[in-house]
Amino acid sequence: MIASRIPLNMSLRIRKSQCNFAFQLAKRRRRPDNPDRCHVTDISSKTSPPSSSFVAPKAFVIGSFAGLLGSLAGMGGGFVMIPLMTSSLLRLTQHQAHGTSLFAVAATGIAGALGYSGQVQVEAATAIAISGMVSARFGAVATAKLSERSLRRALGVFMLLVAPIVPAKAYFAKQAGGTKSVTQNLESSPFPQRLVAPSVIGMFSGFLAGLFGVGGGAVVVPALTVLTDMTHYQALGTSLCAMCLPAMVGTATHFTKGNVAIKVAPPLALGAFAGAYLGGYVGLHTNENALRWGFSGLMAVLGTKALMRA
Repeated sequence: MIASRIPLNMSLRIRKSQCNFAFQLAKRRRRPDNPDRCHVTDISSKTSPPSSSFVAPKAFVIGSFAGLLGSLAGMGGGFVMIPLMTSSLLRLTQHQAHGTSLFAVAATGIAGALGYSGQVQVEAATAIAISGMVSARFGAVATAKLSERSLRRALGVFMLLVAPIVPAKAYFAKQAGGTKSVTQNLESSPFPQRLVAPSVIGMFSGFLAGLFGVGGGAVVVPALTVLTDMTHYQALGTSLCAMCLPAMVGTATHFTKGNVAIKVAPPLALGAFAGAYLGGYVGLHTNENALRWGFSGLMAVLGTKALMRA
């Protein structure tokens, strides 16, 4: 009789152990061990774009505003788009905002270059674009390795660094005027040598374009003003033209990583195109100092806001 009870008791204990194991396993699945992974999932669910009919109009307005300001300063407008897209207007994640803004930056570059018709230096723009296409991919890959907080903090710091550069363009131009003979010798040098400076500028600006989802004009415009004898308007038009291809390459990389919001990108790009074309026309008929200080103030405000949210 005792022998018959032993298998029954062992069976009950085995079943009890199995039930406890299954309960603990289900509990773990409901509450992951990795708090960072859980945190990222919560952010994504909270910041996904709202499924309403107002997404397209909001994106178009954001793109128009950013394209206008970006074209006036020779930039892609990503500095304006990203904070607005991550706000309550569209509620994109930081990575989605960077990839989606880069899609619109290409439209800003095309329209802005058309708006500054006759001011684009094609040779320099081509060198900047080709070298920027190479480095833009590395910038887009680096974005995926940064956390939301780190990316937002880096963007905020970069905005604050850019802010004084824009009004300092007049100072750069004055300094370049003192070395006019040097720039003239550079322009009259052999063809391969003339492409060295634009290529170096393009490598640096392309990486920033892929990393932050911006056009890189904050680097290109002052650099062209100092290293060549271009006028301010020529530097603006050349910078806008040069950012088109690197922005397309960066967008393709972001798209493969799922960082482009499909419902937001088309109206955002359409608005950026309209705003940038208007900005190119207005920029040629507006006082340069007013444009510099206005955009500088905007960069300082957006950079501070991005750091406060980080």
